[in-house]
Amino acid sequence: MPKVAILGASGKLGDRLVARALEEGYSVNALARDPRRLSRQNEKLTIMRGDAETGEGLEALIDHCQYVICAIGSLRPVLEACMGHLLPKLEANKRFQRFVLISRIGTGESRPQALKVSGLLQQQLPVILTPVFRDINLAEARVRSSPLPYTILRSTRLTDEPPAGSVITVGPKEPPPHRITRADLAHYVIELLGTQDHLRAELTVGSG
Repeated sequence: MPKVAILGASGKLGDRLVARALEEGYSVNALARDPRRLSRQNEKLTIMRGDAETGEGLEALIDHCQYVICAIGSLRPVLEACMGHLLPKLEANKRFQRFVLISRIGTGESRPQALKVSGLLQQQLPVILTPVFRDINLAEARVRSSPLPYTILRSTRLTDEPPAGSVITVGPKEPPPHRITRADLAHYVIELLGTQDHLRAELTVGSG
């Protein structure tokens, strides 16, 4: 049975990733600083206490996992520190096959794309949240410089609307797609895991 580890599992997107992975037959390890925030129960779900920023619990989280997804959406700059702890552990994990980092539009080469997305607030986030976006950029750079099979997905605006079944990925220099539901993004990410698509790639993901 394939096994996936999910960081940021207590967030809105993380919860949908856990649900979708379980639906697709994965065994799931989910990391949370406060496991009480994860009310979902399933025989294939193991909820682990840990702290991605300090690295607490990461080694146990990824043990025997072929896939690792990072969906941390913190408004504090914690992602680079997490990557500093996580990536060496992934390199040492002989079962590991793929890492997916769910990032934000406006980082890396996608900065010009952020000025074209719908919603003035969304366009201004890289400025409003400068320390957070600086941290995400540094985290992406760590991933990019690693030898790991990774995919960086920079999402457009995420919504809690019902799934539309529409997902579009484009390069960072192309016009950005429209906003996307968390359910659709979770479906896309889990479907991506068992493929060889978009390895060592950085994509902006949205809907049509």
